[in-house]
This record gives sequence, C-alpha cells and structure tokens, in this order.
Amino acid sequence: MKYETQNVVANPLQGSSGQSTKGGDPGLQLIVRGPTQEGANVSTAELVTKRRDLYHGSYRAAIKYSKEPGTCGAMFWYKNETQEIDVELLSYEDKSSSSTSPVHFVLHSEGPSDHETPQLPFHPSEGFHEYRFDWSPGKVAYYVDGKHIKDLTKGVPEVPGSLILNHWSSGNSWTRGPPTSDVTMTVAYVKAYFNSGSKSFKAHEECSSGCLVPDQYGPVLPNQETIFLTKPAAQRRPIADKAVNRHMAIVVLIL
Repeated sequence: MKYETQNVVANPLQGSSGQSTKGGDPGLQLIVRGPTQEGANVSTAELVTKRRDLYHGSYRAAIKYSKEPGTCGAMFWYKNETQEIDVELLSYEDKSSSSTSPVHFVLHSEGPSDHETPQLPFHPSEGFHEYRFDWSPGKVAYYVDGKHIKDLTKGVPEVPGSLILNHWSSGNSWTRGPPTSDVTMTVAYVKAYFNSGSKSFKAHEECSSGCLVPDQYGPVLPNQETIFLTKPAAQRRPIADKAVNRHMAIVVLIL
C-alpha cells in the first residue's frame, strides 16, 4: 500500500449550477487505484492535518463512501499505534441485499482495542452522511447524522495528536482487497472543534471561556448549544493547567 498525492482530487461545484467540475459527486475525492499487479503496492489516498495539537473536542466529516468491494474508508484521530480513535467503513460490508450496513468504532490502546460495530440504517455508498466523534476525558461518544450511537470508554487517549482521513486497501483480511477498478470516497466537509494540546499555543490566551459548539453532547444552554468541556461557572476548571493549554480552536474545511 502506498499513499500518493495524485489520488487526492478536488472536484468543487461549478458556479451556481449545482454540478461538479469533473462530474459526479462534488467534494474532495480520495481514490484507491485498481487493478494492481500481483506483488505491487496499492495506490491509495490520505489527508493529515498539519497541526499535531488536536486534543479533546468534536470531530466531524460528511463522507460518501464507495461500494466497490476491497477498500476501507476512515476518519480518525491518531497519535501512534496504541493511541487512536477510529471511524471506519469497509466497502465489502455494504451489501445491497441488506437494509443496514455496519460502521466500525474503534479505540486502539496498549491493551485490547475497544471495538463496536453498530448497524447503520442506510448504505454509506448511496449518499453523504456526517460521521462524528466527541472526545472528552475518559470517553469517546460516536454519532452519525447527529444521532448519538455509542460511547467507548476503554483506552481513551489522553495526549494530543492529528486528524486523518484516508481511503486505502491491501491484500489483507480487513479490506479484502485490492479492488478491481478505481474506487472513490468523497468528502464534502471536515469540521473540528477542539482544545489545543500545545503548551505554546497563544492564539486564544486572552479568552476566558470556551467556544460554542453546535449540537454538543452535554449540558444544554438556553440557546440549545453548549460550551465544549465546560461545567457550570462555579464548577468550571481553569482553561489552562499544567499539562496543556486548553484553548479552543476551530477548523472547518468546506469542499
């Protein structure tokens, strides 16, 4: 398997026509190339944030996955092989004969992985859906299209890292690939509302409260939004502590 930049292709909307410039679904295309000669690397696609200080927060992406069997599409937070928060879909599991399709929620840690596979009431290859995880101390809450699906609590990371989206394949039992033709996963947007884990992050050092996060799981304020990772004012922790600077940052990528 080999990640290559030419497999990340912009396909934006063309004016107000509602049509994409290259045809097909508008967005950022992550392409797995096929077929692959025996013994050769599969040509795949990956996006990684430049920032490595992404910490507790809410991470969301609208994605349309592929149906051609043999690939894995993923959105995940990553520090290393034992500190990882995953949302993964396997194209071979998207079966037309079924009215549901599984999604894989995984926490990788030094011990056994916490891994749940709830069934989605749709086919991920038939349209865009928002996949989301909210990471807080001791818990990762997973959502699909704004609906709370599952909480994982074993091996929750406690260090900052990066956000990654990729579309890949190999000859292993996980992807059951490589595919027999080029396969595309399309990303409409990525949104990240997060606390910086960098001790040197200064952009919001004058801020005395958190940023409002839409539809945040937690105590609801009168305006139906909540402040991420904050408590009522009397119980609220300082924004910065000895471990990290808990300044809220927002990154939104509209494609």
